[in-house]
Amino acid sequence: MRHAIAMLCVHTSPLDMPGQTPDAGGMNVYIRSLARELGQRQIAVDIFTRRTDEHLPPIVPLGARTRVIHVEAGPVARLPKQDLYPYLPQFCAAVEAFRLGEGLTYDLVHSHYWLSACAGLELARRWSVPHVTMFHTLARVKLLSDPCSQEPPLRAQMETRIVSAVDRIVAATAEERWHLLNLYAASPRRISVIPCGVDLRHFVPQDRFQARQRYHLPLDRPLILFAGRLDPFKGPDLLLQALALMEEKVEAVIVGGKLRGDRELQRLRRLAASLGLTSRVHFLGALPPCEMPFIYSAVDVTVVPSCNESFGLAAVESLACGTPVVATRVGGLAAIVRHGETGYLVPRCPSFFAERLDFMLHHPLLLAQMRRAARPSVMRFNWQQIATQVMTVYAELLSDTRCLLAQ
Repeated sequence: MRHAIAMLCVHTSPLDMPGQTPDAGGMNVYIRSLARELGQRQIAVDIFTRRTDEHLPPIVPLGARTRVIHVEAGPVARLPKQDLYPYLPQFCAAVEAFRLGEGLTYDLVHSHYWLSACAGLELARRWSVPHVTMFHTLARVKLLSDPCSQEPPLRAQMETRIVSAVDRIVAATAEERWHLLNLYAASPRRISVIPCGVDLRHFVPQDRFQARQRYHLPLDRPLILFAGRLDPFKGPDLLLQALALMEEKVEAVIVGGKLRGDRELQRLRRLAASLGLTSRVHFLGALPPCEMPFIYSAVDVTVVPSCNESFGLAAVESLACGTPVVATRVGGLAAIVRHGETGYLVPRCPSFFAERLDFMLHHPLLLAQMRRAARPSVMRFNWQQIATQVMTVYAELLSDTRCLLAQ
């Protein structure tokens, strides 16, 4: 069988649940969803990721014609992503050994994040195939958003090299394209703007009363949701600070992290206690994808208070479930949340978040109107449409597109 696409995700596995580990989030969902949709289009996809647990099977089927391949590169353990660069030669060697052992030929490399793109440069060169990359986040953009961000200088240097060497860059938004052009001197011809997608068959509104009962949440209190990695860059602290400025009847739900042994979650618990919010904050830990439509439906508003977001998948998922969003006016969020129609875009400041949340909760007719407008506003992000756009990029880079359909 001819496998068309070698997808690379060095530092985190598409099998990881968003919010469960420091590196698992929207990118994991994106890779998993795109690969499955491509598989349904008769395109075979192998996703290569680093083995982090000796009990992980070498190959995990993900769907029709789609597999996750665990390869060894460095210690078989979860490592901080900033420590992985020295192991990229081992990663490339392991991918090549798998390819040769299986007798496979790949037609195109699609890498995700700068570490994977570094590996992709070598593999695409070795195989003489096109290389498509998606950065998901960019070092120089993160540093502009948060000058205290701990980004190694190597990352920006390698991103600059990658930008000049790959055949195509997929940018999630027009703003990301602007950053690539102006911060990295990318060629406009090498950038395709394709948004991330959402599974509209999965993320559908659920009964709010039943959803709250499902998680033992109060039935008579306004609830505000944060869902994502418990990373200060994502802003869970800001939600707690905003909650402290709001009426006592308003409570918060935080989805992400591990309920035991998670330092960041423990830090947030201490922050909540110091603000007098212990009884008003519900920490649920990370939830599996099958549960997310219920938690989005259980709350009144979702907040996305990130320093920056190349896209903002949590906002799209929430809107797909009919729940309005208050988000920072940064990155891709400005292209998702329709200010005043499906939520609000505000400066990254607790008082601004608190003011808009209070305003929405005190105007139930407006909140109901936003709920009705939420799902229709994100129909354009359906995975069928997104996958078609990605396939168009693949086809443009391949001289004979029939190889994509060869089985």
